[in-house]
Amino acid sequence: MSELGWKHLSRADKRAILRGIADGKAYGGPYHVEIHPADRCNVDCFFCSTAALRGTDEVPMPRFVELLAELRECGTRSLRLSGGGEPLFHRSIKAFLAAIAASGLPIENLTTNGVLLRTEAAELIGRSCDQVTVSLNTADAEGYGAMMQTNPRNFQRVVDNVKALVRAREERQSRTPLVNLQFLVWKGNYRTIPAMYELAREMGADTILFNGLASLPPEKWMTPAETAEMMGLYEGIVRRDGYRRIAGINSFEQDLGPAVAAMNARLRAERGSLPRRALRSLLRGDFPLSERMSHLRRQVGRRVASRRTRDLEAYCTIGWHSLVIRTTGDVAPCCILQGKRLGNVYRQSVRDVWHGKEYARFRGELSRILREGERWRHEPESDQTVDGLCGKKGACPIATFYYGSDVGFVQGLGESLVTLRGRPAATPPPAGAGSPAASAPTLATG
Repeated sequence: MSELGWKHLSRADKRAILRGIADGKAYGGPYHVEIHPADRCNVDCFFCSTAALRGTDEVPMPRFVELLAELRECGTRSLRLSGGGEPLFHRSIKAFLAAIAASGLPIENLTTNGVLLRTEAAELIGRSCDQVTVSLNTADAEGYGAMMQTNPRNFQRVVDNVKALVRAREERQSRTPLVNLQFLVWKGNYRTIPAMYELAREMGADTILFNGLASLPPEKWMTPAETAEMMGLYEGIVRRDGYRRIAGINSFEQDLGPAVAAMNARLRAERGSLPRRALRSLLRGDFPLSERMSHLRRQVGRRVASRRTRDLEAYCTIGWHSLVIRTTGDVAPCCILQGKRLGNVYRQSVRDVWHGKEYARFRGELSRILREGERWRHEPESDQTVDGLCGKKGACPIATFYYGSDVGFVQGLGESLVTLRGRPAATPPPAGAGSPAASAPTLATG
């Protein structure tokens, strides 16, 4: 899953974000930019959540080259390629990827269906991409053809393309790109969860993400009995995996949080204390030793981070960090709020959008969430960009995911909230306020 390029930020970048949060302005950025290269797609998923937002074309190459220069000038640290449509379906995808490589901006994540992940495009991605997320979605060709409404033979193409990407990485003796395999679990395929896990292991996936489908009609909702059966299947693979490769279990159809928490509590009790679990992990032979050691370090790190941030508040800070550029040139605040327009880079520069009045208003809406905390309620008449998910803890799958393990930043955010809440609510600053020329930020972060 994309971490919105957080690892590419410097300490100064994080200080600028924190000071901007305290002041309700932007002192730098955008630091991360998601770009939708193409609005066309080579499959026709029945569950597609972006089809209604699509145009019909792709980002024009001349403007894209200009955009890359503007982003470098703004201090952008990394890109994500997603969509929209299928990002690799851009007619000039090789030139598109080559332009990114020439700019020096890393691709922190490419999200793709993987059908076109081959030959020269795969080589370019392999040299400049941190992580590739492949939406395989199910465990067999028949289910794939039905879900994606495409030729079932594309299933094996994706499997072969991912294996080739992993093999090429090993031949280069490189750790990147990491391969994240996504499965979309619903009423029609949940009984293949064990097969999904086995297939991901066979393909060499570094991480496995189980998600759900959004906006399903009632007849396709899971019954309580089916949900219970699904959780039993999840428990079986988590017991084996121990979250070495499973990165998350989520659903847009229903809130699985309590069920996953209960499952994790049962498994922790079953495995005993952390030292005992660590010893058992190191003695296992079904994962490479390097992976077992890495997993143990992550467990300890998460435990320490959780303890140090347990009593601190954390809310979405996307308005000071990242934006989305859609194929039409429209700029949206994030992948969840793709339909909210905050400017257009075919008529404005990136800098003018980021420091424009629409973005100032959006940051004002986020500031109200940060100021009011758990008391915040969505107000449709005044909240033009944020929606009900934005201020409700656990509702948005992005939210704090990208910075949540950065203890120094979370602590710094707490200080920024004290500053923000100590000031009276203000109207959004005028366009251009809080430009990068403002005085240097002073808050420290780790």
